[in-house]
Amino acid sequence: MPISITIGPWLPAAAEAVANLGFTLLDSDHPASPAGSRLVVALRARPTLRHFDPELITCWIAAAGRGRPLTVDRSSKPGERAIAWGHVHVVDRLGVQNRFLTFGGTLRSADVDPGLRVVEHASPGPVVRWGGHSQGSDPLAGEIGAFFGRLIVPVDCLPGAEARLAAEPPASLYAAFLRDGSTRRARGAHRTLESDADSAFWSWLQAEVARVQGRDPGAWQAGEALLRDLGLAGA
Repeated sequence: MPISITIGPWLPAAAEAVANLGFTLLDSDHPASPAGSRLVVALRARPTLRHFDPELITCWIAAAGRGRPLTVDRSSKPGERAIAWGHVHVVDRLGVQNRFLTFGGTLRSADVDPGLRVVEHASPGPVVRWGGHSQGSDPLAGEIGAFFGRLIVPVDCLPGAEARLAAEPPASLYAAFLRDGSTRRARGAHRTLESDADSAFWSWLQAEVARVQGRDPGAWQAGEALLRDLGLAGA
């Protein structure tokens, strides 16, 4: 997909969010927020040595029906492009990483001044911490990571599955995750919830299912079709 160089109103708020940080998450598990869930990263010309100092970001894009790795740093052309589902790594000059999981969305970057480039990833689904140097993992990371793991099975075994996934909009993939999660939870509804964390996830999941069904029925139906086409419906 071509890179757009249009700079929108996102930059001032994103720059403010990382004024004294190397990176931050905004509305991580609240994708219904006006700007979606966001990962904001500051790529500075010189490390501050006051916090984690990112120098590059790695993620995935869809190209010719396949997933391809993408690296973004200060030498990359600023602008905006779509990225795919999977993991995002924020890496410093020593190769140390902080990792995230995303359903895909938009990756945009712009220079605030000669010493600071701001990169923002916005998604219609959660963007969650997946461990690393200076952070733990979010409660949702295990559920999302397990779902992504289930997606890999048809990619490896089913002809056309990778291209099918590569063409799926992030909102539909997120709806498929919600469908998959609610089906699995409903199947085990007779069991007593094992922990407060499990109960909290079930409450969050129910709220998100109701929101997506009501606000984006097209994505909800597309998520069902995706699971069916990948052989994961009711799996």
